[in-house]
Amino acid sequence: MLSTSGTIIGIDSSTGACSIAVCRGGAMLAHFHEDMTRGQSERLAPMAEAGLAAAGLGFSDLDAIAVTRGPGSFTGLRIGMAFAKGLGQALGIPVFGVTGFDAVARAVFATEAAAGRGVAVILESRRADLFLQIFTTGGAPDGPPVALPPEDIAARLCQAGAAPLLLAGDAADKVLAVLDQESAAMLRSSSITAPDAREVALIGLEMAADGDIPPALQPLYLRAPDVTAPRAG
Repeated sequence: MLSTSGTIIGIDSSTGACSIAVCRGGAMLAHFHEDMTRGQSERLAPMAEAGLAAAGLGFSDLDAIAVTRGPGSFTGLRIGMAFAKGLGQALGIPVFGVTGFDAVARAVFATEAAAGRGVAVILESRRADLFLQIFTTGGAPDGPPVALPPEDIAARLCQAGAAPLLLAGDAADKVLAVLDQESAAMLRSSSITAPDAREVALIGLEMAADGDIPPALQPLYLRAPDVTAPRAG
């Protein structure tokens, strides 16, 4: 079990950005964020080193690592998870996987706008389907994450008992665009659009402090990769 004064680094490279956060005992010591659609593999390690240096620490001071495991960019997820796994193995410390849904939801629930509301996190997939997970007013997941077209998500959000909800994520506007005026009036949009390493670190610290033994780190894709099998001959 990690003590409440333990030190963790959070890592996110799942979307069009790269971020790290160093946290000790719930206090945020350093946070770096850079918007980028590519180049995370070159920036992640130097960013982590710089973040630790800004906190007056080194890699050997870490007690745990937390990393976004999806959904998101296939390449970005692999970069972040590979770095976290390698660092964890080198240091002999646990690596906790955090979903982008949980990271976004935590950030939203920390705002006043979420008071008395559940949260629907809707993330971009760059395909026809969008990624959705709904959280109750208490912050617990209301079912597993799914991949659905915007119209199907809109119908689900308007079901009895689903409102009031606060919509968050970089694809929330796509769902709001297909809602009728009455339904849209019940659903408000949050300015929080993507996972960030700060929430990833805080969630990972909570998981570690609870004594959770992290399972093998596995990506959360929600859809098959867009690949084509080579033709025979």
